[in-house]
Amino acid sequence: MIFWKPLRTNLTSKELKEKLIDAIGLLAIPGVGSGRYNRLVKAFGSPSAVLHASRLELEAVSGISATIASNVKSLFDGSRACEIASRITELGWTVLFRDDPAYPQPLLNIPEADIPPLLFAEGELSGIDTAVAIVGTRHPTEQGRMFAYDLAASLARAGITVVSGMAEGIDAAAHKGALETGGRTVAVWGNSLDIVYPPANKTLACQIKKRGLVLSEYLPGTSPDRANFPERNRIISGLSEGVVVIEAGKKSGALITAERALGQGRELFAVPGRPGATMSQGTNALIKKGARLLTSIDDIFEELPRLRGEVLTKKFSQLPDMTDIETRIVDLFSQGPQQLDQLARMADLPVQEVMEFILALELKGIVREVSGKRFVLNEEYL
Repeated sequence: MIFWKPLRTNLTSKELKEKLIDAIGLLAIPGVGSGRYNRLVKAFGSPSAVLHASRLELEAVSGISATIASNVKSLFDGSRACEIASRITELGWTVLFRDDPAYPQPLLNIPEADIPPLLFAEGELSGIDTAVAIVGTRHPTEQGRMFAYDLAASLARAGITVVSGMAEGIDAAAHKGALETGGRTVAVWGNSLDIVYPPANKTLACQIKKRGLVLSEYLPGTSPDRANFPERNRIISGLSEGVVVIEAGKKSGALITAERALGQGRELFAVPGRPGATMSQGTNALIKKGARLLTSIDDIFEELPRLRGEVLTKKFSQLPDMTDIETRIVDLFSQGPQQLDQLARMADLPVQEVMEFILALELKGIVREVSGKRFVLNEEYL
């Protein structure tokens, strides 16, 4: 199931901006919010039609009181909405309305009040397949961090997109595992796309924008306030077929994502931990309550057999002309990213000589460096 379609719209840039102004202005009206916005737009067909409806017509919609109807008619701030829309245009964000063909389809199947009326995106919208979310503590053990990285890498090799929140710890490890294996990842932010949070993940954010996607429902200048993250979590779970929790304390935000997942009908997985360990209390409790115990990607495939596919193998038939040694080195990438010294050992060649071949392969566009002298094949050669 591919839930992201190539972006197509019949709107001109002017029409798009006008629709954005109406949407931003309507959402900002006191008492409206996402749930009532969705109900109103569903009833009238568009934000503009809502704003042009009479007070009596608005009150006829379920959940719209006389006060809210009055607010819609009197408190729409078009000037402020225009300023915000202009800023979004300047920033170059892609705007996704829920009726847009590029809007992620799984989000249309969550409770109506939870569906984000607007999403802002940076990165590649098309080519993202079925997704699994990986979430957990910001302060993991090294074992937990490596498990998140390895699980994300396994999912990426199986052609499954990894979704997370780009927080430090488990989230960041999951994004890196997907990216460094040549896969796709989606980061859902609890702040606007013009603010990178945490700042330590600035490089990771750039990498995700280049080879994956970042999403947010927040307008420019929205800080990473604590209240935003529980709301953000409904999008992480909503995008995914299943949610995996790796290391979480009793009050971890990952448990909110788990709760959202269950409410949305998503499959929930939890990685067991050592009894009594602080970072195992949340995950072990989830397992007691019925979450599927997870120790490897096979547990995901058993619970969600429709995700099982043939793990991606490396296909080299379309590679540019290479020397015999270059071909030998490329073959070593069949199991994923490789470090320079590891390549040298497997090829039985001096590190400096392998470095020269890697440089030649980079110039041919076949491999690229991801971090710490780790190299992967470029996506078109997977």
